[in-house]
Amino acid sequence: MLDSLNKLFEHIELSWIDSKTDIENSNEFLELISIFPNLKKIIQDAREKNKDELQRTIRHIFRSYKIFFLMVNEEFYHETLSQESITILQKKVLKQHSHNQLIIPILLMYHDIGRYIDNKKHPYHSYNLISSMDLLEPFELSEIEKLLIRKLIQYHLLIATIYTGESTFYGIYSLFNDLEFIKLLSYQNTVNRFVDLLEIFTYIDILGYYYTKIFDHYIKYYEEINSKLKIILKLWSKKESALLNAKEYSQEWLEWRLAGALRIFQFVETKPHLTKEFYYQKLEESIKDTNIKLFNQFDWDLLKKKYLVHSYKIQLRYSLAFLMILAFGSFQRMGLKINTGVSYKLIFFWTLLSKEIESRSKNNSNALWNIFLIGMPHWSEINQIFIDKINEEKIELIIHSGTHEFDEDKEEFNFFLNFKQILE
Repeated sequence: MLDSLNKLFEHIELSWIDSKTDIENSNEFLELISIFPNLKKIIQDAREKNKDELQRTIRHIFRSYKIFFLMVNEEFYHETLSQESITILQKKVLKQHSHNQLIIPILLMYHDIGRYIDNKKHPYHSYNLISSMDLLEPFELSEIEKLLIRKLIQYHLLIATIYTGESTFYGIYSLFNDLEFIKLLSYQNTVNRFVDLLEIFTYIDILGYYYTKIFDHYIKYYEEINSKLKIILKLWSKKESALLNAKEYSQEWLEWRLAGALRIFQFVETKPHLTKEFYYQKLEESIKDTNIKLFNQFDWDLLKKKYLVHSYKIQLRYSLAFLMILAFGSFQRMGLKINTGVSYKLIFFWTLLSKEIESRSKNNSNALWNIFLIGMPHWSEINQIFIDKINEEKIELIIHSGTHEFDEDKEEFNFFLNFKQILE
């Protein structure tokens, strides 16, 4: 398999991947599928159900593979990374690749196959397709390696979403209620292997999109997340202690999380003024001099202690575009200028959401809350008409009228915010 993949991608350029308009019908894709014949039925189902999503997924898979092989061959280059950072990334990939050369290529091919079913829940659907159809059987893998791959795919967004602020370290609550994952942790050395593979996969995954730019500081922060996740997961046999650690780490990262809407994760430290403190000050300034009664009652520190302290339980799904719109009135891919203003609507949303989930979870105060944005347009389709309708009244309506359900098996809540009300 690896030789066939290497041969295929040896002559494929990133420029071809990024510009090919009908990659689904290319000879290169036919060759790729011939290497993974057990995906033909899934590809056909995806073609019939959501052809546009299939095209995006195929392009992403191709780009991810090309990035991977560039790293393995120590030929990787990224315009916003120093050579030192590039070397670190390549060493991380080579180290994991040396343990078993099948694992990363399999992850790259199978991690998004569930997108055509439900994009927002695709990690689970990808995992479920792999498990229910025994898609890993053709490969020479041990049972623990198969389990490792399935769990990596099911939770492949964990590091990325902690970093962007959509999730928190408390998101491991889901992992600790997953009996298969607990079985994985019971094997020696699998905690380190799981987290380290997840880290390097995350780099390749985000670089699998042509518009992604990552900077040197990603290395430092990803390694911090890596370290904290290992500490938490190694306490798996003492669940309460593990969750307490996860809660404490999440609260330490509160300002970072909120500033995710300001793209702190991407641009912090890229210019002299873009420090963490600069971003945090922007958050604090956003609620000053407003007519919102809630903000007039509390200063920033009291607001965090009174309401935002519960936000560690909130895990947002595909929400960055909406959070950026709340902060700026538009979707942005740029660093903040010194005089850039931030709207109070961002903290207003977080405060109301935190209050709402606190009031709804009195009988299960430690449970996780997964927040799904229903009817939210894709970021590329958001227009000014939609943006103009997002006012205080609409935000309150969406949160207060949201519906929730408790998943008895996972012991966590799913909360659905219906944005169709904005479009009406």
